Formats: sequence, C-alpha cells, structure tokens
Amino acid sequence: MSIGKTIKQLRLKKGWSQEELAHRVGTTTPSISRIETGRHGASDQLKELIAQQFGLKVSELLALSEADKTAARVPVLSKNEEEEQMLLRHFRKMKSEKRELFKAISRIFSER
Repeated sequence: MSIGKTIKQLRLKKGWSQEELAHRVGTTTPSISRIETGRHGASDQLKELIAQQFGLKVSELLALSEADKTAARVPVLSKNEEEEQMLLRHFRKMKSEKRELFKAISRIFSER
C-alpha cells in the first residue's frame, strides 16, 4: 500500500475530512488530496506532522504503508505452539500504541 493510501485509511478511521487533516498539519486540502492519490509526495516535515496527528512516529507510518508490500517476503510461521507463545509474550510486553500498530499490520497480513 502506498503512503498516500495509508494516510487516507488512517484519516477516514478518525472520521476526518481532507480539509480537517490539512488544517491540523498546516497545509492545504489539495495538498492532502495529491498525497493521498499518489500524485505528489509529502516532505519529510509533512510526514512527521501527519504521523503525529495519528499518534505515530514516521517510521510507524512508513511501516504501515510498507506492510502490504513486504507481506509476501515474510516467512510463514509453522503451526508451532511454541512460536505462537513467543509472539504472545512479545505482544503482552508492548505499550498500547505499539499493540495498535501491531494489530493493524497483522490484519493486513491475515487478509492474504
């Protein structure tokens, strides 16, 4: 998924219009539209501001946008209970915002 599509998905999840997101990050509605449709890239500074609005770091925003592209390269875990328990232990140690990011990425992987 492109970063623009990821931003759009996150924006819609918040119930925000393009105009509202533009206002929150100090840019124009047409600029947000061009970013979401892939006609224009966002500057590093704008990516930072957008990520902050969604409670993410830029790296997390990029990870969400890359998740679909990398899903095919991620090895499939065996149905080994030990591996599942290890993943569960890691999940339980995560802070709540990291858990939300992990859940969003895992949903993308499970759609395949």
